[in-house]
Formats: sequence, structure tokens, C-alpha cells
Amino acid sequence: MAVIPLHIVDAFADQPFAGNPAAIIPNAAGLDEEDMVRISEELGLEVGFVLPPDDRGADVRLRFFIDRNEDTLSGHVLLASLVSMVDRGIFRPMAEGRLLHVETLAGVLEVCLSGAPGGPVRVEFEMPNPRFGEPVSVDEVAGALDVPSELLRVGDFGPQRVSCGFDQLIVPVADRAVMRGSLRGLDRIQVLLDERGAAGLVLMCPETHSESADFHCRFLHPGDRRAEDVASGTCIAAVAAYAVKHDLVPLAEEVRVITEHGHSLGRPTRAEATVRMLDDQIHRVTLAGSGAVVMRGTLQFTSLSGLQAQA
Repeated sequence: MAVIPLHIVDAFADQPFAGNPAAIIPNAAGLDEEDMVRISEELGLEVGFVLPPDDRGADVRLRFFIDRNEDTLSGHVLLASLVSMVDRGIFRPMAEGRLLHVETLAGVLEVCLSGAPGGPVRVEFEMPNPRFGEPVSVDEVAGALDVPSELLRVGDFGPQRVSCGFDQLIVPVADRAVMRGSLRGLDRIQVLLDERGAAGLVLMCPETHSESADFHCRFLHPGDRRAEDVASGTCIAAVAAYAVKHDLVPLAEEVRVITEHGHSLGRPTRAEATVRMLDDQIHRVTLAGSGAVVMRGTLQFTSLSGLQAQA
């Protein structure tokens, strides 16, 4: 019988029952891939599995699963994983920042842990550099969302494919009223995403609840068990990159973009992205936030790898 420690961590939150929850297995070295699949199915959450690194330059390796699928990268699970490891004393943040390197299928990413002893940890982590794809027809997206096409544009810019780890359709929205309540036509959104080969659709609006936020967002993934994410790291990074590329925020060598989201799910959440420029091009995108451990426990099950070893 395997007894495996388990944490549930709310990412992009400074208190429990806020932000985006993730399950973390802080010592997954004895699990095989089928064990990871079974655990993620049982928990019904995105799960981060903490492993020894394969890359010599990395301090730790992370794998990300949801249901039966492995993700290349999950930003909120990466953040939750680091909060979990700090909680267990595996890594200790420093006031001036402690630099780590985390191995993922998206590459080895830099993470900085900062905070005072006994206080909340701030996790700032690198995202894959953005890739900007083709513009998408406003009428095509409007038909999938069942909203007027004239509302799906901010300034001169409309929907576009952007990737910071996963391809997303970024859809600027001129009126936040479009984003309230339950969006109809999730099946049509899924058809649109399938046709475009994208993982999700992101609504972003400069009309915000909070004066300190730059964009109000919703992150739609209708093919997943949960059709909408409270906070998605890959989406937040893509929103920030889109905003900087199209001059929707004041430009500088270092641009800080604050997003708010999760309101439609009853979990209002804020996140911070920083876009660094070099020679008028986006050079680096990082996300930053805290997390709250809301559950510490164990999983108890018969490991498939253990059964195979006995056979």
C-alpha cells in the first residue's frame, strides 16, 4: 500500500478558498505515469507531481496532469507546487529572493522565491516567450460566443492566437457586460477551438472591477472537466503579451500588467505579469503571486508500479 503526501493549494491567493486550487504531490518519485493518471482522475483537479530533475541545471522537475492528459505546463500548478515545497521546508525563500530552476516539458524555467521567514511566499516565475499567431475573424468568434461582433475589438485590434506555453485565442472585449453571467454556446466555442487548434479562449476587457487592474478576464476551456478556469498562468501571460504588443498599456522597458478574473466563479482573483522588452521586442514574460495551503493529507492506494515490480 502506497501512502503519498498530498497538498491542496490555492494559487494566486493570499488566503484559503480563493484563487485557483491545485493538488500537489510533493514526492512523486515512486509513481509511474499510470499512477499519476489515476491520482489526477480521482482528485478531479489539475495535479502537479514533484520529481527529482533529469536536467543537471535544474533544482526540481514538475509534471502536470488533468484527468488522463499530461500538460506541457500549468502556470497556476507551478506556483502551487513551489508554495507546497516551501510549506514542507524543501526550499526556503529569502528576503532578497532565492533563484531556482524548474524543469518542465516546456523547458527549464527560472523561479524566484521571496518573503520573510514565517510569512507568505511570493513566487515569481518565467513563462515561455510568447508566439503570436494569425488574427482570427471577429465574425467567426462572435458567432461562437453569440455576441455582437462590434464588441469584440479594443481599438484597432481584434482576436488573435497567442501562445505562452499553449495556443490561446485572445479575444479583446469592449464592454464588460458581454462577460457577465453564463456564456452560451460552449459547444460552438469548442468547435472554434478545434478548428483553430487552440487550447482555450480568453476574454480580456479594459473595463475592470478594480481601478488598480488593467484587464478583466475570463478563461474558457470547454473541453476540460471544468469549462472555465479561475486563473490560468498561460492565459495571463498571453494577455499581458497581447496587451504590450498592441500598445494597450503604456510601454516601457519593463511593463507590469495586473489582471483580475474568477468573478463569474465566485473566486475573485488578481495576478501580476511583467513583460520585459529588449530592442522594442518582448524579451521575457514572468508571473508573480502567492498561494495558500488549504489541505495537508495523504493518498493511500496500491501503486501500479509496485504491482508490476511484484509480478
